[in-house]
Amino acid sequence: MNKYFIREKLIKSIRNYFYSQDFHEVIPPLLNSALPLEPNLLPFTTVANGSNETLYLSMSPERGIKKMLASGVGNCFAISKSFRNYERLGSLHNHEFIMLEWYRKDSSYIKIMEELESLLRVINNQMKKTIRIPDGIFPRISLNKLFKEKCGISLDELLVDEKKMYETAQAKGYEIGNSTWEELYDQLFVNEIETSFSKLPFFLVDFPARISPLCKPQINKPTLAERFELYMNGVEIANGNTEKTNAQEIRAVFEIEQSKTKLPMDNEFLDSIESMKDGQYAGVGLGIDRLTMLYTGTDIFV
Repeated sequence: MNKYFIREKLIKSIRNYFYSQDFHEVIPPLLNSALPLEPNLLPFTTVANGSNETLYLSMSPERGIKKMLASGVGNCFAISKSFRNYERLGSLHNHEFIMLEWYRKDSSYIKIMEELESLLRVINNQMKKTIRIPDGIFPRISLNKLFKEKCGISLDELLVDEKKMYETAQAKGYEIGNSTWEELYDQLFVNEIETSFSKLPFFLVDFPARISPLCKPQINKPTLAERFELYMNGVEIANGNTEKTNAQEIRAVFEIEQSKTKLPMDNEFLDSIESMKDGQYAGVGLGIDRLTMLYTGTDIFV
């Protein structure tokens, strides 16, 4: 079957699933006056004729969806084009891609993982079970424990004592130079952790809260976030979490990024977060093109 028809079938399955769950489909705007400022992500910009207003292409559907959540729309999803201004491209990173994103009110990252399992089983049945998916719950693998196993030290220890991150990276042979904690974490994760991942589907959990600014911290261990990533065939397919609804804390993170990028503060997004503060929301973004690649057996989707 043509890979474009496979993607079409995936999207039909996704829409049918969420309609059956009484979700509303929303259509987020692609052009925005500002965007949430997140580390390591830069937008494409354009200028409107006549007004000379600078506009930014969405890097994910999140901004538009959260505005809808703040207005009281309830459980909702979007299938939308997203644009990211990467310095380097590859089989898993493209300037333009399609993302599914959905959110539930009165939910948590645990419940979203369970729903993601259900969605993938529905999709796989529609696709004649061409990907191996576990019958029961997908394994939940702790990043905290993986660091202990692969690097000889847990994330707990690295988060409590930053000096140990530099010592660990240096002992592993990395040049620490003027690297930040986050940069050394990325090196250890990519080279020591990610290379050992199973090809079977699993959820990676226990991410550091400090690299998860929009995620709610775990109640019993606030250095870690209520966040997960779904891996299939060794590739990250989805990234989800319980939402942080403290607008002041998120603004503080944005201000740090603003000082680096000089991009405008997204006050509309922060207003949406403020309006959501009395509820608990959880959601996830899933790369439709990456999932299509698994079903087509291709290395890149264009």
